[in-house]
Amino acid sequence: MSLWFVPSLLLAACGPTQELGESPESAQLGESTQAVLYPPPAPSSGNIVDSTAFLGPVGLNDAVQTRFTTNPQYLSFNFRVAAGAQVRLEVTHLGSSMGLDTGLFIYGPKDANGSYGTTLRAQDDDAGYGELSKVTSLTLAQGGEYLAVVSTGTGAGKQFRLGLGCLNSACAEPSLFTACDLDVATRIEVCDESVVEVQHVTPAQALPQCTDAQDAHDAFVSQCVVSSGAKPWCADGEAAFTSKMWPVCKDFYYRYYGAGPLPLTQFPLSSALQAARAAGHTRCKTGENWCDESLWTLNVPSVAGTPPVSLDRVAEGAFASIPALYAQEAPQFQRLADLTYAQFSSRLDYFFPELAQALPGALGNGTEVPQVADFYADVPVAPGAKDYHHVYVVYFPVSHQTAVFWFTQHEI
Repeated sequence: MSLWFVPSLLLAACGPTQELGESPESAQLGESTQAVLYPPPAPSSGNIVDSTAFLGPVGLNDAVQTRFTTNPQYLSFNFRVAAGAQVRLEVTHLGSSMGLDTGLFIYGPKDANGSYGTTLRAQDDDAGYGELSKVTSLTLAQGGEYLAVVSTGTGAGKQFRLGLGCLNSACAEPSLFTACDLDVATRIEVCDESVVEVQHVTPAQALPQCTDAQDAHDAFVSQCVVSSGAKPWCADGEAAFTSKMWPVCKDFYYRYYGAGPLPLTQFPLSSALQAARAAGHTRCKTGENWCDESLWTLNVPSVAGTPPVSLDRVAEGAFASIPALYAQEAPQFQRLADLTYAQFSSRLDYFFPELAQALPGALGNGTEVPQVADFYADVPVAPGAKDYHHVYVVYFPVSHQTAVFWFTQHEI
């Protein structure tokens, strides 16, 4: 587990030097006559962190270690979790000074203005070893950034270690699994190159020998079963890595080594996209049955920290991953010039304006620029009448997600 230390000079001005209600002599001895929580005082700003000395993050399934320098004192650490995370926080016997008395307080999540507020999510005095503090199990329904505060009234000069554990394999943010970790990807590449060199096969032929269940286990262990520096996604455990990130890694290299089109994995439409599609569908079916539509959302395999997969590969993968697009009865689509998102939105303005508005919030990170590939086909359906088909592949390159919208207008 990673341990880091805070120089005492950074903490020298964090409040009075003796415990409230004690004589200077007892404060100098660092002993408490009764159990006292010492909650951080509520600041006028309404942001509890302003009443603490903020010392940075504590990682999931990791720990931080530092020491108190004055009495009383309130030291704070932030941590991030996904919605529904169940965590354990403890000032541990290991790494903490003998006779130390602490309090532990949890606030948050941090709001859009950067404030943790002053509402307590949990607190503890002496549930840990001796007079150390422990929150055995805390479920955080809302994802985001929280603040843990460790306090003392009598611990000046004593060190402590704060550990943070995940209890339900649902703590790491989902976005951590949408791309293959760069170090995991490097393991696959090194293995593949070695097999190619020894067996004189192609990289695509070597790939199965580097991406089986044992390889997945070894990759997890190399990044997560370490004394320090475990990746944030490790908090959800090996099963989550194997079912979420490892397939992304395999799919990326499947295409990277020329084994075929990039496999894109479908996932359910969000409630916002379902509502947007329904609104447009109602317009299509009103009166003369003007149009039909289909909508899919998919993850794009990629490697974190490397250039995004190109729109060309994503479009190719989309057509290979959605059976309706390559079925025998599907139209023969021709790729037209790529569109800007504004041009794409204007195409949807009459029937599906809500969809154009909803896609960036559902699939993007709020700042990335979507890329749009446009495919077209017209099919005679009756004497003097055709169906006009457009397939739009809307790609969010930073978030590694794409939407495929098939829009068909009927000539009446």
